[in-house]
Amino acid sequence: MTRPQLLLVEGFLVIAGLLLLIALFDVPFIGGGGDDFSADVGAVVTQRPPQGGGIFPTGEAISTPAPAVPGYEEGCAPPADRDFFSANQILSFYGNPYTEHLGILGELEPDALVARLRELAATYDAANKLRGVQPAFHMITSTAQPNPGNEGLYVLHVDEDTIQEWVDLACRERLLIFLDLQIGRNTLDAEIARIQKFLALPNVHLALDPEFAMHGDEVPGEVIGGFDADEVNHAQALLDDIIRENNLPDKVLIVHQFQDNMIQRPEALEDYPRVRMIVDMDGFGEPAAKVAKYKTFAQPAEYSGIKLFFKQDQPNMTPAEVLKLRPDLVIYQ
Repeated sequence: MTRPQLLLVEGFLVIAGLLLLIALFDVPFIGGGGDDFSADVGAVVTQRPPQGGGIFPTGEAISTPAPAVPGYEEGCAPPADRDFFSANQILSFYGNPYTEHLGILGELEPDALVARLRELAATYDAANKLRGVQPAFHMITSTAQPNPGNEGLYVLHVDEDTIQEWVDLACRERLLIFLDLQIGRNTLDAEIARIQKFLALPNVHLALDPEFAMHGDEVPGEVIGGFDADEVNHAQALLDDIIRENNLPDKVLIVHQFQDNMIQRPEALEDYPRVRMIVDMDGFGEPAAKVAKYKTFAQPAEYSGIKLFFKQDQPNMTPAEVLKLRPDLVIYQ
């Protein structure tokens, strides 16, 4: 992704933000999910979060001890087996490494990002009496865009060398890493194939953003897309194949949702025993609205997640408020 392409994407965020803010939910002040484009995108994450107050504690970074999971010492991060979520909650930082406008992962240098992530993980760990906290990166590797590009797919990709650098960093720091796909008009098969070699690593997991899955002549930012249950099941099946072919521990699959049509025919979703599927409530807004949508979309799932926004959420939910929901996954953008 070149600098001119980035400027194009950032302009797209402004347009998409205006469209998504028009399409408000029945609960007040919930905006779009995915990249959760704000009409004031130019002001989003343009400097490092302030020291003191807010969501981050002051002082030096605190290194969260590794949870006591069998096999952790032998690999990059704990395996996501059937016992993982009974003992752990995932806390991740989201974004695209090319730009600060898509989340905190692209705002900070890697070392500073890891320090901030561990600070926040330590805050959650101190408040979370039931489970440990496993830090993670959440990187958008396929970013939807408003123009078709050379291939007519309405998507730009993070290059493999950059993905590898972040996967290696996650391994050194014993973090999980999620690779997030906004597929535009491409197919799930093609987008998953682009990152399959990374998914063959034990600490690398998958996330899907239905908001930007387009069908027919749909254009990202003009409509909110969606996946049918069969498509989500297909993604699970592909992960299951990768697990078995590479003799891997189980995988986590995150599917974002903030509207009904983003996961169509949810009653047809299948259970793949080697895939832990999390439904993540991905809208931004004030706390009461976020909680209501979390209870509608995420809480009924076997594993649930919620995304929080440093800038768009006003006010920010505190870790104590988040933990009352007992999510398996907390994402910060």
